[in-house]
Amino acid sequence: MNKLLLAAVVATMGMSAAQAAPTLYGKVNVSVDSYDDGKDDKTEVNSNASRIGVKGEEKLTDQLAAIYQAEWEIDVDGGDDVFKKRNIFAGLKWANLGTLKAGIMDTPFKDAAGGYRDVFNDYAHADIKEMMYGEERVENVIGIETDPKLMGGVVFALQAQQGESTTETTKYTDGARDSIGDGISTSLSYANKDLGFEGVIAGNFKSIGDFAAVGISNAPADAIRVGGSFDLGKIGATGLYLGAMWQTAEISDYTNLEAFSVTPAYAGDYNKVEENAWLISATYKLANTPWTFKAQYQQADTDYAVLGGASGDSSVDQWGIGADYKLNSQTKLFANAIQREWDNSPKKGNADESVYGLGMEIKF
Repeated sequence: MNKLLLAAVVATMGMSAAQAAPTLYGKVNVSVDSYDDGKDDKTEVNSNASRIGVKGEEKLTDQLAAIYQAEWEIDVDGGDDVFKKRNIFAGLKWANLGTLKAGIMDTPFKDAAGGYRDVFNDYAHADIKEMMYGEERVENVIGIETDPKLMGGVVFALQAQQGESTTETTKYTDGARDSIGDGISTSLSYANKDLGFEGVIAGNFKSIGDFAAVGISNAPADAIRVGGSFDLGKIGATGLYLGAMWQTAEISDYTNLEAFSVTPAYAGDYNKVEENAWLISATYKLANTPWTFKAQYQQADTDYAVLGGASGDSSVDQWGIGADYKLNSQTKLFANAIQREWDNSPKKGNADESVYGLGMEIKF
């Protein structure tokens, strides 16, 4: 990966003047956190999805351009691989119509949590992926997205996921995922800056994801996510933004399952997993100061059943508050305090988790 990145930099420096120069970008976000997982308390240095990437657009005609992006998560604290794949794709962009892309990309379902909704996105141990389905970046995908100008601010996105497997069959899939569109993720969004509103509805259909309460990863699921963000400055509450989101998700197919048995003792595979979750958040930018304050509450309930065995209902609640202090347009200091409470989770049990941290973010 180091050689690949070096080659990309060298190639960039050697580009002819006729080619559009790519943009090098990224951010380093480092925090020192006190994390308690309900069993152990430790102090960590975390990278919080720090990243580096290159992107660009090459004009082909007056109406058509080639686009590309290659982005990696970078490990600042030394706890993991230095580089991990993030969004990497190539595609075409039609002026005022939309884009066609192929590669590794965030799903439209995941993007629906953006804006002023998930205000602790990427923060270690506090991101909504710790307790909610749908925060996936998927490989082998083909995606289309319309330009906001095409439908007066309405944007339609559709992503088809290819499993590219002709032999593998796992417990929670409907056989080998070897066709175009083994999974689908889609969204319909609308933004109006004059009204101070941005809303989205997204759907996943056999799109892979994780169910934290029961510890299942990469299970194809059907899900709906609805979200909205509101700039209350448009009605006089200057600097105040509210966000909300609701979702429901359940595993799509159940094959290859093994039933509960006493002899030999086996707990059995889940033949039912359904999660319902929601969040509400607030962000307040204090006028004429470098301060921004934020707060978020989120909850997820998961119904589960084991084939021929136990069933139950798990719940998890998370509260968070934070403050950012902007040093300039690219650099900020921040402090966060998060608490999470698990109840009757097959994976987590009954546990109280918390993370308290101080950090710094530099964008470039």
